[in-house]
Amino acid sequence: MIEEASVIDAVRRGYNELRSSSLEEIISYFAAVDADAALGHMNNIKGILFEEVYTTHLIEQGIEAAMFEATNHPLADIAIYEGSAVVGELQLKATDSASYIAATLQENPDVPLVVTSEVASSFKAGLVTDSGIENAVLEDAVQNTIFEEAISPFGAFTLIRWLMGIPF
Repeated sequence: MIEEASVIDAVRRGYNELRSSSLEEIISYFAAVDADAALGHMNNIKGILFEEVYTTHLIEQGIEAAMFEATNHPLADIAIYEGSAVVGELQLKATDSASYIAATLQENPDVPLVVTSEVASSFKAGLVTDSGIENAVLEDAVQNTIFEEAISPFGAFTLIRWLMGIPF
């Protein structure tokens, strides 16, 4: 279970204009966007949340890890350290699309890729790392914290989720 506070932290990290906003202000902000834009925002927040949750997981395992300050850092999302030296970088993908992961592997074969559990089993061992985190759990956390309140349960966003096969 992902805490509401983690979702709010992801929003604040990804949206400078919301850095000091309350939950109510964040919900109002996303309620003002149309359904097409809402899906893009949801995916953006989900990706940032994935970085935060996985970084915490690594740290709990005794691995020195940190997210790059910029959420759009080229090719990698997390740095792995030994002391003060960066010894590795990881790219994370929060998706259930195996084709998206395959394309990412072709574009950047030298950057280790960590993926959500739904797609990890679609690849040979060693090509990707299963984060142990489900894409559906990330989506539910973002949906339940922000978008369920922001958009009517009978609105266009629910229709988009239904069309994509995402439970609501």
